[in-house]
Amino acid sequence: MIVKAVISLVLLLFIPTSPEYYKLPSVKRVDQDLYKSFDGLYVETKLCYRYTYGEDAILKWNGRYSGDNKIIWSDDSSCQVESIWKK
Repeated sequence: MIVKAVISLVLLLFIPTSPEYYKLPSVKRVDQDLYKSFDGLYVETKLCYRYTYGEDAILKWNGRYSGDNKIIWSDDSSCQVESIWKK
C-alpha cells in the first residue's frame, strides 16, 4: 500500500502541467539576477542581463521544479526564472 502511494506521488511530480501566466507590473532590477515587481513579487533569474526600471512583464510559471519558467519582457525577449517569492 505504501509503495503504491509513493509511486503515485512520484508520478504526480513528473506529469507535465500547462503553464500559468501572470502580469508583473512595473518590474525593476534590484540586483544581478534579481527583479521586483510593483506588487512586491521577487523574481530570481539565471544569467539575465536585462536592465529595467519599471517595465511591465509577463511571468510564465510552470511549477517550482520546471526548467521552462521565464519572465517575458515587452519586446518579447525573455530570461529563465529560477524562483519567485513575496515578502
